Amino acid sequence: MSQHHRPRPAAIASAAAVVVLALGLGGTAHAAVPDAAASSAGRVGDDPDQPDNPLYDAPEGFYAESGREAVSLSWGTLSAATGYEVYRAEAEGTGPDEVGPYALLATVTTGSYVDRDADPDVEYAYKVRARDNAGHVSPYTEPRRGTRDTVAPFAPRDLTRAREDERGVTLTWRSGDSDAVKYAVYRAESTGGHRTKIGTTTTLTFRDTKGEAGLTYKYEVRGIDAVGNESEASNAVTGTKTVTSATAPKAPSVSYTTLVGKRLTLSWQQSPYVPVSSYTVYRSKTSPVDITAPGNRLATTTDPEYTATVTGDEGERDYYYAIVATSKHSVTSPASASVKPTYKEPQPPRATEVYDVVPGAGSVRLTWSAVPYGSGEAPVTGYRVYRSTKPDVTKANAEFSHEVTSGTEYVDRGLTSGTKYYYAVATVDEDGLESALSPEVSATPSG
Repeated sequence: MSQHHRPRPAAIASAAAVVVLALGLGGTAHAAVPDAAASSAGRVGDDPDQPDNPLYDAPEGFYAESGREAVSLSWGTLSAATGYEVYRAEAEGTGPDEVGPYALLATVTTGSYVDRDADPDVEYAYKVRARDNAGHVSPYTEPRRGTRDTVAPFAPRDLTRAREDERGVTLTWRSGDSDAVKYAVYRAESTGGHRTKIGTTTTLTFRDTKGEAGLTYKYEVRGIDAVGNESEASNAVTGTKTVTSATAPKAPSVSYTTLVGKRLTLSWQQSPYVPVSSYTVYRSKTSPVDITAPGNRLATTTDPEYTATVTGDEGERDYYYAIVATSKHSVTSPASASVKPTYKEPQPPRATEVYDVVPGAGSVRLTWSAVPYGSGEAPVTGYRVYRSTKPDVTKANAEFSHEVTSGTEYVDRGLTSGTKYYYAVATVDEDGLESALSPEVSATPSG
């Protein structure tokens, strides 16, 4: 903080500085030496109304900064000051004296003040002076002007797509005769899509090199003034970064990863703007997966998914996976994010339901619904039919069982005519797990 001390004027006390002529016996005149206390007496400042004022200078470095929400004032503090008076007046013209009457706005103890009560878009003049506990005050600072500026600049005009190539899209525009000090460039992936700010510039041109190749973007530009007010949008234009044989595909976005027992399932999404011919799956026990290590290459597929049956031991749960896309021109994408599949204990498949029972001569024909399986679930490999001559058949008390590996029908033959038989069916999956039994059905073969 600044401290400024002016050299104090020499102490002069006319009453104490009287030259006393004492006539000695020899007639020699002698000047009396002034008293030491009298020589140190005097005032500190130059103000005759405040002769002992230690605040003989105004605070230095007074600055006013305009803003949208407030005008911020700052100044250097004085060591002798205990407070600062902030004054404000409406500015009525451009000259330093063209201001309305000043009024005390606030008294603060620090070297700053934020005027949040300023009326929007009214220019004010501010000045500050220091004071101490004895009632002394310093001279005022030079006035500074500030405005709580809420008026946005005019919108830029004539936005034009100047160039499209494999390196990006170049835009140009006119300022719109506004007070903008910089411009914000926005883009969206469709006409009604979400706008994203992609950069700012102080010039009237901008080159978008970050857009995805092949994707047509909608662009617009807005002006920004010195306090951050942003204008309405310019006219909109579209532009596309050109796809060539050297363009790399975008990195795949992994959307699903799971390890259920021994079954690994990975799926991902791929941007369509650069055609892809294949995908390579990599894995390692560290993240990110090092796709340059040959030993980390696991498989290649033409589909945006990968399934495999693994050993099922706990070590299989520690791998991270990453996917790389390859274009039809053999250009590879960056690797996807490295992901570790969520492990789940395998669950039994869903139960079926017998919907048709037809007794015959010494036989019973059963037909049931096929059970589907979802992504990450073990495929259904068949069904097991349980039979008993007593009701409430279970897997434990069944007198007979038979596995059906193809279709959803079974004919139970060699049965005793007139005997009632009870049946239930369980679904069987690739992991060897069985579902709960279907609701029980019964039938009595004829003779």
